[in-house]
This record gives sequence, C-alpha cells and structure tokens, in this order.
Amino acid sequence: MKHQTLQITTDPIGEGQERICYVHPDDPNKLVKVQKGESDKQTRREMKLYRRLMRRKSTNFSQLPRFYGKVQTNLGRGFVTDLVRDFDGGISNPLYWFFKRGIPVSEFYAYLEDLKQYLLANQIVISADIGRTNVLFQKLSSQRAQLVVIDGLGNHSAINWFDGLRMVSSSKINRRWDRFYKRLLVYSDEMLNDFGEQPETLEPGYRRS
Repeated sequence: MKHQTLQITTDPIGEGQERICYVHPDDPNKLVKVQKGESDKQTRREMKLYRRLMRRKSTNFSQLPRFYGKVQTNLGRGFVTDLVRDFDGGISNPLYWFFKRGIPVSEFYAYLEDLKQYLLANQIVISADIGRTNVLFQKLSSQRAQLVVIDGLGNHSAINWFDGLRMVSSSKINRRWDRFYKRLLVYSDEMLNDFGEQPETLEPGYRRS
C-alpha cells in the first residue's frame, strides 16, 4: 500500500542546518522536520537514539518530544515529533529568545539542573553541538515550567559501541552538558552586554531559587 504524501502549505516555524520545521498540517500538536539538503547525519543520529529509547519501556518523554515515525511530504522526506507548546497554546520559546530579551542564564539554573538530571536518569545522549536554540522553556501553567530538548540529540562519535552501558553514556552526557552550559554562559553574557543595564528576570511565577 502506497503511503499518501503529506501536503505542507504553511510557512516554517524553525530551521536548522539540516532540517526545516513545520506544524503538522493534520495535527497542531505535532511537528514535521523536513530534510532540506543531501546531508542527513543529524537525522540518522536522532533516529538511532529514538529507537533505543523506544525499546526501553521505562523511558520518560516528559522533557523530550515523542517520535512518531518518518513521513514523505510535498517538500521532501521528513519525520514527525511532538510540537512543544505552552499551557496557553503558544509554541514554547528557546532559551536564546529569553537571552535576547536581557534575561540571563542565571534565571534558569534550577531548570537546567532539572534537565541535566532528566537526561542522566533516562540516558539521553546529547550531541556535542547542542546549542541555545535546541532547548525550549515550556510553561506548563502560570506557575510551573520545564526545559525540553528538541534538537541536538544523539551521539556523533564514530565509536559508540559502549553507549548502552550506563557508566559510559552518563560520562558522555556529563562532558557534553558541561560544554553546552559553558556556551550558554557565553551567549547570555553577549546578550547582556547589548543591554548595558540591570538584567531582566523571569515572570514571578517561574522564578526558582
């Protein structure tokens, strides 16, 4: 049976090095990532990670979009995941969006620590090049929020035979997290320099000591 081609007619909501992202035409709570060039290294990396996580019945997807499979669209090959939205229906913003508005990384310390522990607990390996646009601040209510990783997933290393061992994958997650966090500090400081004044803060309901 031939699969029907998914027709995408809306503007993209995001774009990375390899994929362009669209709201799923049949489900506003799903995202379609469409390949935009010949390179599919990032996609293959994510597919491998998702397959391993889905085989493991205990995986918690609360801070990682679920994967729903590959799809053929009128714009090319793609795959479908959850679209991360806030409680009011708006699409959640990346950390970079907050940095650009003068809110420093220090406002997210507690959320970042929660995310790190989530990745370790679920053995979700992040890429060495994960950046400020790959993590969203999802508002679950007017008082609760969490960080969600939407991109920059998987292992880019050629030698990854031992990633199934918790000790090995935990060490890799910790190393890459440290690099990611250092990059966040740099991005945040660069944005604050543009303001040259007292940093902004998160809305009161989302501030955590």
